[in-house]
Amino acid sequence: MSQQPIPFRRSLLSLSLPKEISAALTRHGYESVADISSVSREDLATSLNLPLEMIQDLFARIQRPQDPIANPPLTLPASNMVQSEVRISTKCPPLDTLLDGGLSRGQILELSGPPGCPKERIAIDILKSFVEMDHEAIFLDCQNMTGPAALNSILTPTSTTLVYYQSMRALLDFLIFVQHLSHTLSSHPRVSILIINSISFLFQNPSSGNSQRNHYLEKLKQALHKASALHNVTIVITSQLSTKMVNADGTSGTFDSGGKGVMLPSLGPSYLPSAKSYRVILAPDGMFSGCVSDCIQSCLVHILEHPGGIELTELNTIIIAL
Repeated sequence: MSQQPIPFRRSLLSLSLPKEISAALTRHGYESVADISSVSREDLATSLNLPLEMIQDLFARIQRPQDPIANPPLTLPASNMVQSEVRISTKCPPLDTLLDGGLSRGQILELSGPPGCPKERIAIDILKSFVEMDHEAIFLDCQNMTGPAALNSILTPTSTTLVYYQSMRALLDFLIFVQHLSHTLSSHPRVSILIINSISFLFQNPSSGNSQRNHYLEKLKQALHKASALHNVTIVITSQLSTKMVNADGTSGTFDSGGKGVMLPSLGPSYLPSAKSYRVILAPDGMFSGCVSDCIQSCLVHILEHPGGIELTELNTIIIAL
């Protein structure tokens, strides 16, 4: 019995695969139909350690006619432009001032700082501002630090119905989510904000080499850019700081080269799209600052680095002293 030709350029993400198959394919580096076209069903089942019936179902999905997909517009619709101009408060006055009144649709904000600073609280306050305006939201908890019960205690009962919560237990789960992000947003057009809490925790595994880590971060950058530019979704990310050796000229250094240890965001700037991204570092200004939410009302804003001026069209790093 002859088989129909396989659509080689088709992404495996378009097949809406069960999580077990999707996870196995991602783990082994398969991204498109072309990647599995030369592998027999039996060999693929063996290499993925999955039942042959699952692989048969995978190929059956491939053979089904693909729904036509309209090409994305070359320019954003006027409604998106209007939404992008609306500023939504972060509930942190200095941060609102820095952002010209708050966050707008499609912007990306990274909040980082040492333990004890209120980066997570600010992220949740931003979430509150969005759901109070009847926007839907996705909240990813990458360290199991903020569960549904914690969100329920902060949000109103009506607001909680607008939040999709998901716990990321491992880096692989997160990478699968990232791969499906655009499809998820297409399926949930009312989602206006994505919160990724404690993203740096997932990348702490020392077994991942620099090459593999950079590959993952590049995939994340592409997904964030698409979510921001095509779906007009605002993205807020919280991250830890880590100590890095830096020379006086800003290059990576060692003790031998005269480098000094400084606290910098753990993931660096490479995973953030430069067009709409903003990086903010929260720094305690005293022994007791950052301990209570009231301190957010008295933050002082200082510019740490602003090449070309403070413009949201560039990837800048700002420090807020608490």
